[in-house]
Amino acid sequence: MNNTQKDGELVVLEAPVSEQNTQPLAVRSTFDIAPQQFAAGLNRRKKNRKALIAWIQEELVEGTDWGRIHVVKRDQCADGKYCQNPYHFSKPSLWKPGAEKIVGMMGLKSSWPNLAKYEDLVMEGRAIEQLLLRCELVNDAGLVVSTGIGARALQADYGDLNKAFKMAKKSALVDAVLNCAGLSEIFTQDVEDMDPEKIDPGAQDPFNPTAEPTAEHFPTRNQKPVATHCPIGKEWKGQPWEIVDEGFLDWIIERIDDKPDILAAAKKEKIRRYPEEAAASNARNATRLSTGKKLADYARELAEADNIDQIIAIKEELPADFEPGLRTYISTREAELGPR
Repeated sequence: MNNTQKDGELVVLEAPVSEQNTQPLAVRSTFDIAPQQFAAGLNRRKKNRKALIAWIQEELVEGTDWGRIHVVKRDQCADGKYCQNPYHFSKPSLWKPGAEKIVGMMGLKSSWPNLAKYEDLVMEGRAIEQLLLRCELVNDAGLVVSTGIGARALQADYGDLNKAFKMAKKSALVDAVLNCAGLSEIFTQDVEDMDPEKIDPGAQDPFNPTAEPTAEHFPTRNQKPVATHCPIGKEWKGQPWEIVDEGFLDWIIERIDDKPDILAAAKKEKIRRYPEEAAASNARNATRLSTGKKLADYARELAEADNIDQIIAIKEELPADFEPGLRTYISTREAELGPR
């Protein structure tokens, strides 16, 4: 490599390029490297980023590492977090635990180099009204690979300096992670700290705002609408309700009483699979409402009946399509008691 001076500027002269060595000894821009090496670098980064996003989809947990905020006003949608319309929620927001997981997975370390300046101001008793912290992500070689900025006004935390520092540090960390991995297309930041009415919904497709929501609106499988996909269970999480095991559906119906959206979806799937049972169940409910009697009440009356007239009275009270098993028992009791 030869160096020469030209009008006070150092000019780097490239060595001759051979077929075996197509990389110049020094370059001014990334676009100056050999085309095959540039293409190989792009392909490598593409694969690595794809692998990172796949890991994020698999490992980051909703409600712990990231989340969405219901942003539609209560007078327009009273369902809140149980709402089934993904258009009513903000874009997914990356939270501090998720950002820390990504930093660790990428083998980086985080630091806030200007934090010491604010520490000095506090020790000196100086008043602080606004914080602006910079976060740097550093690799094992000590090189800064990404930076992020986090600002916080003490007024937002009612003068609580400790909380303001934590919020500014968190914002700077998340910003650095999003910048480093190019994740802004998936996540935003800080929506959990904002007024929900000031957050724009993030699920809507900007190119087709009237389209039905699809899995592409969500960063992980378990964020598909509960109405179409099961959101719980080690084996069935993220799977369409149509293929969820019947035993697991029964478990949800019997045990899950604090998540009405999941319970309703499981019951709907059972009705879809067994419409005859659903019809019988509706008939039982209608009979119970009109007579005040349950299935067990009728079975007990049939067992206690000692003449055919009592059996006929019970039979006339029941709808024609009521519980086939009970109809069989009526026939048995009729045969036992004989004709009128």
